[in-house]
Amino acid sequence: MILSLETATDFPCLALGTPDDPGEDVRLADRRALSREIERLVAGLLASRGVEVRALAGVLVADGPGSFTGLRIGAAFAKGLCRALGVPLLTAPSLLGAAARAAAAAGCAPPLEVVARYDALRGECYRAVYRIGTFGAEVLAAPALVPAGTGTEGFGARALAATEHDASAAALLGLVGRAGGPVPIADPLAWQPAYGRPAEAEARRLASERDGTAR
Repeated sequence: MILSLETATDFPCLALGTPDDPGEDVRLADRRALSREIERLVAGLLASRGVEVRALAGVLVADGPGSFTGLRIGAAFAKGLCRALGVPLLTAPSLLGAAARAAAAAGCAPPLEVVARYDALRGECYRAVYRIGTFGAEVLAAPALVPAGTGTEGFGARALAATEHDASAAALLGLVGRAGGPVPIADPLAWQPAYGRPAEAEARRLASERDGTAR
């Protein structure tokens, strides 16, 4: 069994299962409850599947881009669990999980092109484009921070759309072992998520330093 954590968006979720049977997403109603609820939710999920924590074969965590705080909480929890259990840490972009979930829900014959977008505020969005099929996933455009109005030219007029509402720990888990799916991290303790851009406090610090240099 693999524990999968998706904490990159305002709609965090987790799943427990195998790539062939990833189970269903267990969702939090409020991202602000993540730090105080994650341990309880994981314990409840393990109990519901009759799995003891020491039986986990690995931990998968969405590595962003997305919420700085959410990613930091998910990464810290995943790394601590991997260190305690001595199991592998796997990561994949959150946008990939959203794309895979949207493709599965479409009910169309694969492969399908999916444009996944998360609102990044400040007139920007995180965007990636994938081709999702029975083989796994192919990256057509890697996750990047782009203007919110960026079009989908070159990706087909019939490309599916995925948003942060499609973020899915279970969909990521279903891609383990497939082409373009989650990958193991060689040094989990040194690994950090792909936040996409600095946190607000860090952005203000960098701006202040630039202003000081300009003077």
